[in-house]
Amino acid sequence: MAQNHGTAGRSAREMANRRYMKATIIAGVLFLIAVVWFYNLNNIIKLGLPAIAVLAVVMILAADWLEKKGLFIKKRARDADRGARAEEVVAERLASLPEGYRAFHDLAFEGFNIDHVIVGPGGIFLVETKSHREEVTARGDILLLNGKQPTKNFLNQAWSQTYQLRDLLKTHTSREWKIKPVLCFTRAFVKVRGPVKGVEVLNKKYLAAYLSGQPQILGTEEIETVTRIMRSRVSGQHDHV
Repeated sequence: MAQNHGTAGRSAREMANRRYMKATIIAGVLFLIAVVWFYNLNNIIKLGLPAIAVLAVVMILAADWLEKKGLFIKKRARDADRGARAEEVVAERLASLPEGYRAFHDLAFEGFNIDHVIVGPGGIFLVETKSHREEVTARGDILLLNGKQPTKNFLNQAWSQTYQLRDLLKTHTSREWKIKPVLCFTRAFVKVRGPVKGVEVLNKKYLAAYLSGQPQILGTEEIETVTRIMRSRVSGQHDHV
């Protein structure tokens, strides 16, 4: 069984909680506006019709903006929550990797987090998790969801993180390391066979088999070297072995 370091989905879960809190605050402000309007209704009436009309328009516009803002934040909170759960599901799959593999979850970098890094005899793998439900296909070097390009370029994202990880390892070891990026979908129907733009794209069901099926390229000492560096990047510094 693989060694696990860090808590999968930790950063995404914290982000979701912050967004839910913002949405709750906005809901509270909307409620407060309604209460203030109700309890000051008699005083508002005394202002006269023109003033009432202006005040009503301002209140309605403010309430409408706050409502839309709250719904948008709530949606983003649900997205983050779903992303956190997807990372947790992938971590469960990675735990089934054979002895000798190390799985690192939620690694903190400047401005972003890497979902998972796997280190073992078969090499070093960066796993970016996606919770989308669509059918995943490819046209050349372009990944498609239900036949359309997604708003975010997942392949570029995976490569960007891979380069950052490679640079980190080189800084600490003065050596070039080969890192294989993997895009793992937890709920989508993946029809892609083989890598797209150098990124392996697959469903969570095939992740552990793909990783453990790679030929050995790293020795025990190399695995330990990378492990020490990765542990320093685990978000929250909470290890679970």
